[in-house]
Amino acid sequence: MTLGETIKTKREELNWTQQDLAERLFVSRQTVCRWENGTRCPDLIMCKKIALALGISLDDLIPTDDPGNYAPATAPMVDLSCVKVMLTGVMLLLVGTFLIAADGGNMDISALLFFLGIGTFLVGLFIPMDGGKPVVNDALPQRKCPRCGKSHDFDYPKCPFCGYGEDGGL
Repeated sequence: MTLGETIKTKREELNWTQQDLAERLFVSRQTVCRWENGTRCPDLIMCKKIALALGISLDDLIPTDDPGNYAPATAPMVDLSCVKVMLTGVMLLLVGTFLIAADGGNMDISALLFFLGIGTFLVGLFIPMDGGKPVVNDALPQRKCPRCGKSHDFDYPKCPFCGYGEDGGL
């Protein structure tokens, strides 16, 4: 039994409507509907509140045999290679500045390190940009629509292909 099926079954055993459960949890009826349909998944703290409201343990609420589509939605990750390049530039800039300030070394090498640091920092700042935005890894977890069978981003409230999932699985 999936998490949504468990919520629905226990809610119906208590003769509660989705609205009744939603009011006890301080969420909307649509949120409860999405949990039951599997289009959304409550976080761990909300799962604990749901289990308490339904009078069951957290272990009974969360399925262990079939994780289904309950992969956590992750935020896009910024490519950190630009940060590494910028930090290298800052380090070269600092070394060059220190050598210029010390004035004991070869001024040509100090100036070269100083300007190499500025250049490296600027490369790290502008090269990884794609149309003015940082390059991100936006491969979000996918889920398969039970109606049309096509995959779409996990975080969509409904299937973008057939519309399944919103307002009771229409």
